[in-house]
Amino acid sequence: MQRGRWLPIHCAAWLVLLAVSVGAHAAAPQVQIQVQGVSGKLLKNVLAYLSINAYKDAPNLNDALVEQMNARAPAEIKTALQPFGYYQAQVSSELKQTDNGWSVIYTVTPGAPVELRHVDVTVSGPGKDDAIFTRYVAALPLKSGAQLNQPLYAQAKQRLLDIATHHGYLDARYETSVLRVDPAEHWADVALHLDTGEQYYFGTVKFEQDFMDPKFLAQYVTFKPGDPYDGGKLLALEYALNDSGYFDIVQVQPQRSAAGPARHIPVVITLSPHKRNKYVLGLGYGTDTGPRMTLGWENRRLNGEGHKFSVLGQYSHVLASTQVNYTVPTPNGPTLVYSLANVRQILGSGVAYTTALGVNRLTTLNEWSWNQYVQLSHNRSDYAASPSSISTLLLPGSTFSRVVTDDPIFPTHGYRMSLDLRGASQAFGSSTSFLRADLSAKLIFTVAPRTRLLLRGEVGATATDNFAALPLSQRFFTGGDMTVRGFAYNSIGPTDQYGNVIGGKDMLIGSVEMDHMLGPVFGVAVFVDAGNVFNSFSASLEKGVGVGLRWRTPVGMVRFDIAHPVKRPDLGWYRIHISIGTDL
Repeated sequence: MQRGRWLPIHCAAWLVLLAVSVGAHAAAPQVQIQVQGVSGKLLKNVLAYLSINAYKDAPNLNDALVEQMNARAPAEIKTALQPFGYYQAQVSSELKQTDNGWSVIYTVTPGAPVELRHVDVTVSGPGKDDAIFTRYVAALPLKSGAQLNQPLYAQAKQRLLDIATHHGYLDARYETSVLRVDPAEHWADVALHLDTGEQYYFGTVKFEQDFMDPKFLAQYVTFKPGDPYDGGKLLALEYALNDSGYFDIVQVQPQRSAAGPARHIPVVITLSPHKRNKYVLGLGYGTDTGPRMTLGWENRRLNGEGHKFSVLGQYSHVLASTQVNYTVPTPNGPTLVYSLANVRQILGSGVAYTTALGVNRLTTLNEWSWNQYVQLSHNRSDYAASPSSISTLLLPGSTFSRVVTDDPIFPTHGYRMSLDLRGASQAFGSSTSFLRADLSAKLIFTVAPRTRLLLRGEVGATATDNFAALPLSQRFFTGGDMTVRGFAYNSIGPTDQYGNVIGGKDMLIGSVEMDHMLGPVFGVAVFVDAGNVFNSFSASLEKGVGVGLRWRTPVGMVRFDIAHPVKRPDLGWYRIHISIGTDL
């Protein structure tokens, strides 16, 4: 079998020897290793088996230890190649001492591989004619004449058993499970004989609780009595109940001992409630917003059907908003959110006041979050050097978004994408007509140990015949901590005759950043941002370059950036940006 990072027990002896040895080289000598003749998964497995590779950077290396590990290397390499059918490999080594330690080259000749001679995979028992087995056996990658691959054999063996248990054949077992290898004759035989046993089915589902409507809870169950038993569906049910936010403890317990002669397994689900009320208090700071505060309250269980009520307020010198939501969930279906919001926001050189009544339909579409909404809003736009304007918009829209990450707080790879489409028409009572699209994306991946590359981009466009009638809240602005650093918050964009920023129809932003963690907590970063807001895409982009410090905290990254606005001496040589939050 192929191994991962752990080496055989004898390698522990090398650790002991290395720890007590007195090295002949005072400058922490190292071993430079090259393996020639193999690549891909073969090379990866060879390096995993090599003792000398595991301890090439260890302190206190000396000639004797390196020579002993080098002497073991040919046998380790031959063992590493066997799972892939190479049993007669030849290995030569060339070990040299260098100024920094040692250099060793292993030249591998794998030889002729072992091939599968006979492959006998059969399914017997009550489920032998079930299509789930016949399809899998027909598509098995284990074929006569194929090169032996022991990891592939192990995967196929486990997968066949998993298929059985996931489709209710809980007593499935192998009557025969054999891999025979004759290295001298270069052949191997596979024999897998699975007896499915009897199939089991779901029985009744019982919720043990007294605080939710049983009809509402029943909507979480995606199977019915008589369906083939599937442990994966029970796990998905448990996740859905936990994610609902209603329950403090969720226990999903299949009662196999109560299956009876008909093999129907009842399921008992025990639930205990979360606290009904949830309170939110958040304090923060950013150079865009200054000090900011968030206050919130949510009643997570207004009634037995899971309705929720919440109030959320956000306050800073650039944004003050209060939003009231009433949420009507549908388990395994769309959720409706009715909202009333009042917002004051500084945008460019103006202030936008919006009062909006809306309804959102939240669902998923092929692993994307999909928000369909309709909003009726009253908008007042106060300009620095122009009279205020009043408008009413009936605004339907749709937002598609997806986040994929290995860590929600500090991702080493992942991405975020979002597309928002919205529009209004005078034909349906709005003060003006327009269609707007906003596409944004961010990509994070690791390029070296403790080093990440962060790519960010956003493009927006608006189609309208009367830009002047477009309220500030529907125009594009950019500049600041999270867009183009080196510039003040929402300070980039078209201006009026007095130099006041009034926003634009279109927007383009891009950013490249690389950060390197010096340890588990602190790191450094360099970045280049570019972007602009305009009424035609022909305008040039404003640019900011800079360096930053990073501080990893449980609530996300604290970023302290010093950015220089390129070719803008009127803005000063640098601007400081401080922000806190997750990267995606």
